[in-house]
Amino acid sequence: MDQNVHEEEEEERQSTYNYYFQNPLNINSVTEAEWKSLTILTKSQIDAFFVHKNRIKEFYSIYELQVIPEFDLLTLHKIQAFIYCSPLKSNILKAIQAQHQVLLKTDFTLEEKKGFSPPDNRSKVRYLGPPFNQVLRYRGKINPDLRLGILSQKDAGESNWADFASAFIEIKLHHFVEKIILGDFLNQWGQGLMQSGGFSLGKSYESITATQRFHMGGLPYSSVGENGFYRGIHGSFRLSKSLQFQAFFSQRKLDATLGKDSSSQVYIKSWDVDGYHRTESELSKKENIEEYSTGGSWQYVAANWPFAVQLNVVRTSYSLPKIASILAYKKSEWSGQQLYNSSLSFQFPWNNVRLMGEIAMTWPTSMAIIQGAAFSLSKKIDFSYLARMYSPSYFSPKSQGFGENATSANEYGLFLGNQIQVNKRNKISNYFDFFLFPEQKYQVSKEQSLGWELLSRYQWEKRNKKKFFIQLKWTSKEGDGPKPQYIITRIHQFQVSTDLTQYFQKNVSLHSRLMLHQISSNFQSELGFLWIEDIKYKHQKWEISSRMAYFNTPSYDSRLYAYEMSVPFSFALPAYNGIGFRTVVVIENKVNKHINLSIKLGRSTYLDREEIGSSYDLIQGNHKTDVIVQAVVLM
Repeated sequence: MDQNVHEEEEEERQSTYNYYFQNPLNINSVTEAEWKSLTILTKSQIDAFFVHKNRIKEFYSIYELQVIPEFDLLTLHKIQAFIYCSPLKSNILKAIQAQHQVLLKTDFTLEEKKGFSPPDNRSKVRYLGPPFNQVLRYRGKINPDLRLGILSQKDAGESNWADFASAFIEIKLHHFVEKIILGDFLNQWGQGLMQSGGFSLGKSYESITATQRFHMGGLPYSSVGENGFYRGIHGSFRLSKSLQFQAFFSQRKLDATLGKDSSSQVYIKSWDVDGYHRTESELSKKENIEEYSTGGSWQYVAANWPFAVQLNVVRTSYSLPKIASILAYKKSEWSGQQLYNSSLSFQFPWNNVRLMGEIAMTWPTSMAIIQGAAFSLSKKIDFSYLARMYSPSYFSPKSQGFGENATSANEYGLFLGNQIQVNKRNKISNYFDFFLFPEQKYQVSKEQSLGWELLSRYQWEKRNKKKFFIQLKWTSKEGDGPKPQYIITRIHQFQVSTDLTQYFQKNVSLHSRLMLHQISSNFQSELGFLWIEDIKYKHQKWEISSRMAYFNTPSYDSRLYAYEMSVPFSFALPAYNGIGFRTVVVIENKVNKHINLSIKLGRSTYLDREEIGSSYDLIQGNHKTDVIVQAVVLM
């Protein structure tokens, strides 16, 4: 896992916020898990919500939330875009509260990349399609109980305008059959060791939220990501007041690189997950493997005690066998043709403590365990811990457990976090994470390597006036030194971030950020630097955002990540490395209540190179200009 990807609040939460913006929560049927997953409300606010709801039984308007003592106006403004109010009983055949959203987006690079240039004597391979990305997406809500979505997408260089297509229909019935999803979906079961659902925030200065995952069941999928989801049918059933059952079946095709052994037996050498199909070579890997998955989850919620436990089982098989890797750091990686996973998970809120855990198995011998808790020591002080133990050979295709690695394998760790709300304006957040890798890992030719990460953040906010934070993070890991010796060395990374946002009246805001990234080891010492200035201006139907950034990093190792404004429903997290400037302008026009038009221009100019990129994405020159054009129609 990259050390910078979870650097700031906006960067970590964007995908979750986009999901709930497009799939808002009905305050009459919202669950505690959904409130927690939204990450805006505190535990005391969630508890107060359900105390009030149990007393009145049903809401008739979202504005009734104002009478809940724990809900101030700032909280209501934050959640307003993600909630709605609808009666609990409705008829899916009635076209009430119908909402439809159509999004059309295209983006491209103005400079010519090698893959789009004429063939030359050195290489005649070129991209097969035009040099632009394209997304067409429809999401509709016929009423609160019937939703559907359709998406088609192509990457720059792909020739098929619908190279990737996705669709779903979600039906809520509120009876024995609670919900059915047809098409593409995710499962969020337990703590994510077996079925993660795709919305994990990972390590964060919000240390209480970071350690909590919730059993949310099936979630419809309609994103541009071409991997990590199921395609088939998902059903959720209420067997009794305390017992719920979920089941799914999925069949879909995956990209893979194939090989043959001495007896001409075809096998899977590796998975291809980038979704690119731009050349004949990439097309030869497209959808040449069938994946079949089926599974079920039983959840028991105690009637008179706040305790929930889940038993989860999944079987996955492939049309061809996956062979073991010959790489030393992948020696324990799963191989075979069919896979059995199971897990037992629980959540146990008791007074001011919320315990949770999951034990998962890749049969017959591999295991992953996670256990943690969040404590409200007072109204102002929270504490959390999370212990994890992932065996090197544990594997589940849809796993995304909390940890330092990108996969839930080959890791032991202990995470400790706390938050102190000094007063309404001042907040302090800290965490310490210790991790150990039992076997070798990528770029670490040593078993039993260990490391730690320490973060501390102070933030201050004066509502509608200013926001400020300063954050310090120290990450220490072992890694291979320069070739060919591969001497193991300890690598220390120190990061400092300061951030100030100022609001002027209601239509202008200024944002400044300074980031430093120091790397120190026996073989390397370098300092990366990033300075950002943002301006946002709103006037009637127009909104204009701009950025000027200067970056100076000696190498890619000291690169820095920072959230970047983009068109609505999009997310940008560029890596700043090298020496140069980046300028961005985003212009958005709300033509009327139905149409929203936006354009983004972003240009990176480098002072330390005359070529950008590599291979078929190589650009001759020291600048790269990206353009995004988007139209959104609401009906």
